Amino acid sequence: MEKRVESIVFRRMTYADYRHINKVGGEEQGGGGQSYIDFPIANIGLQEWYSFLGDHTSTGAGNRPKWDFKIQSLGIAVNEDIRIYQRRPASVSIASQKLPEHSRGGKRIASWHPNNSFPLDYNPDSDNLVIYIIKTTDGEYWAGWFLKNDIPKNWNFNDELKVLFEEESGKIDVQTKVLFDTENKDWPFYFDAQTIVNQIKTDEDVEEDLLNQDTSPKLVELDDEGVEPELKERIFKIRKRNNKIVKELKKLYGGKCQITGETMTFKKKNGELYSEVHHLIPLGESGSDSYANAIVISPLIHRMLHYADVSEIDLNNIVDNKLKITINGDEYEITWLPQHLETVQKSLED
Repeated sequence: MEKRVESIVFRRMTYADYRHINKVGGEEQGGGGQSYIDFPIANIGLQEWYSFLGDHTSTGAGNRPKWDFKIQSLGIAVNEDIRIYQRRPASVSIASQKLPEHSRGGKRIASWHPNNSFPLDYNPDSDNLVIYIIKTTDGEYWAGWFLKNDIPKNWNFNDELKVLFEEESGKIDVQTKVLFDTENKDWPFYFDAQTIVNQIKTDEDVEEDLLNQDTSPKLVELDDEGVEPELKERIFKIRKRNNKIVKELKKLYGGKCQITGETMTFKKKNGELYSEVHHLIPLGESGSDSYANAIVISPLIHRMLHYADVSEIDLNNIVDNKLKITINGDEYEITWLPQHLETVQKSLED
């Protein structure tokens, strides 16, 4: 069935929330721990929750609001009760999300139940598990989720929905016409022909497009004719990367290149070494935006890895924290610090 989206609230699952809602009752002293999924007020303010859910149906401790309402799940023929409430001043939570088979009070939404393919294993350091609730223009609520680090090229999306991949949590008040299929559990959204976008360019795609443009003949022609070059606006859509990975890896290595150390780079005004983060398997080729797939390198080495003749990079061949590679026939070594290498080894085991 086709529905129209009015707004969406979403949350990238934290390790704490995921771990606690999947615990069996009695694993911790006094019970199985928390059963809620938290949404920080800093990301979705209380007034935004009122806009999404309407007037509260009751109040709890400290006169904080509670909303009890019905919710349906994408691709699943159920209509369930759900409670969202302000648990404390700093957060609003979805209540009772333990599994019923693990906890007597568990009321896990069907869409987020393992019986309906919701993941039983999740590593937030490398994976991106997002739950969301859609509010329709006719006042219905639908639950869904996805486990994707990057937007698949065959998914329909626009700039508004990109936020689902870019923020830890938030509320999207849809300004364009966004429709969804209630039978589609994977990615239900689609658009009018005027607003549909089926593909997003990666940073590498954009760079290669720009570098491959040969503008010199046109510039000479225009210069000879004395014609002022026409200005055209060009918009590129770029996949936003996980800034946490970039920042933490650069900090771990102190800005030093994992291949050339402090050479082939420069110091910024603040005295820090300038470095970049390279994905060994490009994001556009289904590479993960994870610590295991990323290395810190100098800008020149980064260009060489993209455009020079580079030997195969097989992480299974790492010996003593080092991997030998060749670039244009010259030998180099990628070196990992132990805590970084640990993520690589874990990815190879999975």
